[in-house]
Amino acid sequence: MNEAAEHSARKVSRAKLLGLMGLYAAPLIAAWLWFAYVSSNEGAGVSVNGELIHPAVPIEEFSLSSDANPAWGLDDIRGKWSMVYFVNAECDKACETALYDMRQIRLSTGRRMERVQRVLVTPDWQQMQQKLENASEGLHVIGGDGSRIETLKSQFDQAQSTMADCQGCMFLVDPYGNLMMRFPPDLPPAKVLKDLKHLLKISRIG
Repeated sequence: MNEAAEHSARKVSRAKLLGLMGLYAAPLIAAWLWFAYVSSNEGAGVSVNGELIHPAVPIEEFSLSSDANPAWGLDDIRGKWSMVYFVNAECDKACETALYDMRQIRLSTGRRMERVQRVLVTPDWQQMQQKLENASEGLHVIGGDGSRIETLKSQFDQAQSTMADCQGCMFLVDPYGNLMMRFPPDLPPAKVLKDLKHLLKISRIG
């Protein structure tokens, strides 16, 4: 084997090793974030406004489409704090309100704004992208056929299977791809912002 081939093989092996380490480390990182968040809040006498998903659940691979990426998936979730919202083909008043609130929450994080992204999952993502064009700057509108959306949605459903039903919840996924919180639609945006700001403050990830 020549030197170039050996170098390439070492790079592949290193990437596989890092991938395996990340896979096993993700639940530990999620547990640490949950512990740090709750402990910090309790110590300061501050309540958690959203609903913690405990233990946090690592999102598994999925593949949907966006206007800029035909294979939008787990790698696009990782790296930032992701506010995720599911909607059917029509974005009704509740959907519009949720998207507006998500936008304002992200903007209100100030200098930490680039660590946060908004994700809308919908079957008719192309039509929705056009409809929301003027109001969706920075919004990732993703979708695909029903089975591919269900692959992702079922992970969220399973993660909250022991919790009360929550129609129209907005979810928070950490930069390692762990689903860790949900926010009911009747929760004031200021309280969602407070939780998010606290997580951005206590963590340096994302």
